[in-house]
This record gives sequence, C-alpha cells and structure tokens, in this order.
Amino acid sequence: MTPLGIALGMVFYLLQAVSGESGYAENGDFDDAEMDDYSFSCYSQLEVDGSQHLLTCAFDDPDVNSTNMEFEICGALLEVDCLSFNKLQGMYLIKTKKFLLIGDSKICVKLGRKSMTCKKMNIVKIVKPEAPFDIRVVYRKGANDFEVTFNTSHLQKKYVKELMHEVAYRQEKNENDWMHMNLSSTKLMLLQRKLQPNAMYEIKVRSIPNTNYFEGFWSEWSPSFHFRTPETNGPGENLSYGPVSLIIRRLWNNCARNQKK
Repeated sequence: MTPLGIALGMVFYLLQAVSGESGYAENGDFDDAEMDDYSFSCYSQLEVDGSQHLLTCAFDDPDVNSTNMEFEICGALLEVDCLSFNKLQGMYLIKTKKFLLIGDSKICVKLGRKSMTCKKMNIVKIVKPEAPFDIRVVYRKGANDFEVTFNTSHLQKKYVKELMHEVAYRQEKNENDWMHMNLSSTKLMLLQRKLQPNAMYEIKVRSIPNTNYFEGFWSEWSPSFHFRTPETNGPGENLSYGPVSLIIRRLWNNCARNQKK
C-alpha cells in the first residue's frame, strides 16, 4: 500500500473513532434501538402556571433503555414548528404557552435525527386535571348527616372549568370495600344512617374533564381525610338499627320479661 493510501486509511479510522466518541450512534446502535418497544403515553395539564400549559410523556415500559432518546412535538403550535421536551427522572416534559389548543400535533420519540415511533395527539383530548385538595367533613347533628366539601384549582381556570368528581369512602377496617359517588359540584351530604356508628372512615376524591371539547383522564386522588361517626343516631337508638330492627328488639324484650314472670 502506498504512503498516501496508508495516510487516507488512518484519517478514515480517526474520523470513525471521533464520531463514535461524540455521541453519534453507529449502525449497530440503531439496529438495537429498533428492536426495543418505544410505545408511550402522554397527558396535558392546562394553565398549571399562569397561562402556561404542561405536557408530560413517558414510555409505557418503565424498563426501556431511554439513553439518548428524545421527545419532540410538531404541529398545532404558536410561532414555531416543533418543540423539544425536557427529560426529568424518566419523564419528558414541556411547559409552554405555545400550544394552539386546536387541531392535532405529532409527538415522536427520536434517536438522533431518526424518529423511532410517532403518535398523533390533540392536546385538549388528553387532559388530566390537577388533583382536588382541602377535603373536609363536618358532622351536622341537627340534620343527622355529614357535609363533605373539597376544593379544586380548576374553579379559577379559564379552560377545563367543568369537571366530574368521583368521591370514594370506606370504613377503615374494610380495606377494599369502597363506596363511590359521582357529582359535578364540590359539596355533598352523607346521611348518618348510611354509616356505621362509632367508626373511622376514610374519604378521597378525584376529577375528570366533563365537557365535549376538553376530554382526558382521571386526576390523581386527593389526600385522604379521616373522620369518626358518633356512637348513636339519637337517644337510645343505634345507627345500625332501622324501624324493623327496633320492632323486633322490643318484641324480644317483651318475651324475655314475660318468661321471667
């Protein structure tokens, strides 16, 4: 081999080495990446910080090798064609004012310049509300019920103001025996006669968009609130006794007295 050929060969070898060290994937790396499943899911939260919206995406498989993987959204944006996500502990996030909130966007997983997989999504159809908070339970002795109230940040928002709330409550000793109620307001009444006396209860709430335009997913559950029911429903009357039960008890007591005579 001539000196010129040797020199050209060395230059080619050095260029390959430098490109590999600078983070550009070789063909083998792309082949390995293509064998992985890069399916993902996203949700949006509108007006999380003033007029800024948040879009969060994550791989469906938490064990997928996401090294050097990036997310990008294109379309239905203001002033720009595409935006790149920021990576934070396995999640990919964008907080911006540039979502148009009309039409579909294309979200892609990218390795270098290559798109590994893409999805078409509409930001207003993947809304996940912020979790309700400040849940309270107040016993109203005169009404024989419990007034449940809670708060939601969506009452102060311009978008996604209408929500459906799911209230779940249970007696603490019954771990999986949850009772569920759906409502559109942030207040409800629990009748005292429907609950066990002198028992600890746990209650929590979550929300989902309730309009034709904004759709999406259930929020996270609110922090739980715990409360105890009174011992009785009235003088000498236990909460677990209905009218039929009281009649049976009175007949039983009369029979017992007659037998003693």
